[in-house]
Amino acid sequence: MSDLRRVQSSTADPTEADVLLREADGRFAFSRDPGSDFSFRVDQAGDDGLSVGLYRIGGEWQSDGEFDQFSVSGVFSGDYRWEIDGERDSAYAAPFLARPGHELFGHGENLTIVNVYIAPELLRDVARVAFADDSAVPEFASPRPVDLRRSYRMLQSIQLAAEFLRSGTIDSPLVRASLFHELAVDVLETFPLVGDRRRRPATNRSEHTIFRRATSFVDDYLSLPITVGDIASAAGASRYDLDLAFRSRTGSSAGRYLRDARLSAARSDRMSDPSTSDDDLAVRWGFASGDRFRRVYTAEFGAAEEPPASRP
Repeated sequence: MSDLRRVQSSTADPTEADVLLREADGRFAFSRDPGSDFSFRVDQAGDDGLSVGLYRIGGEWQSDGEFDQFSVSGVFSGDYRWEIDGERDSAYAAPFLARPGHELFGHGENLTIVNVYIAPELLRDVARVAFADDSAVPEFASPRPVDLRRSYRMLQSIQLAAEFLRSGTIDSPLVRASLFHELAVDVLETFPLVGDRRRRPATNRSEHTIFRRATSFVDDYLSLPITVGDIASAAGASRYDLDLAFRSRTGSSAGRYLRDARLSAARSDRMSDPSTSDDDLAVRWGFASGDRFRRVYTAEFGAAEEPPASRP
């Protein structure tokens, strides 16, 4: 993956806030004087494929502009109303998708919002694996989620991305690669696509072959920033067929298999060097934070295996 970039700054000047917005992957401007209670704070990190931005914007304001990348947004406090291509809605309790080349108008007040930016060419690559179609180019029919269940799942993923940002584990290439793939798949599943993208079953390869190739790939490259999409490509299968192969043999998804393999590797590291901190293990094996790693580790192996020296 490309080098990490980070933007952390704050201002009470709308003109300076416009500059910060441009630095953070957008061509936006505040379209009217927000008033004396305006404040703007941004914390954003990522690379050319994926970045996550946390914005806190005080006062009442309006903005307009567009992104060069796909941007999916979740509002976690305050009020925000958006308009894209004549569609209007409130972002309260529902994410929305801004697409490259589609102007976004926003009206907000005392807002906390998280934006996840995904490069179009990388979202295309994930779509081609997910749909087993080498010519697929994702085109979305609406900024709104297709249903409440997927909307809730997308918000959970955005919250997880914000946790990676706050904890600093997004600095790890392994973490960013895993996070990018999961977010990209969530975007493809959450927002309506133009045309029929129903998944097709595998035809020429048995589930046994898919499973064998996938597990061999995980074993060989576990310490690298591989994703479920990489595993599917190595196995010569769509993500759907990959999960079918894993569920029929393990009872869970390929993503869970990868997580469990990394958890087992972290356990081996802990047993060989009990002084290794949870924070170090989280960064090494792609968990959002030391606290999250400790919760998952304890749930899997029990509190009795957690030596006191492992705590950060």
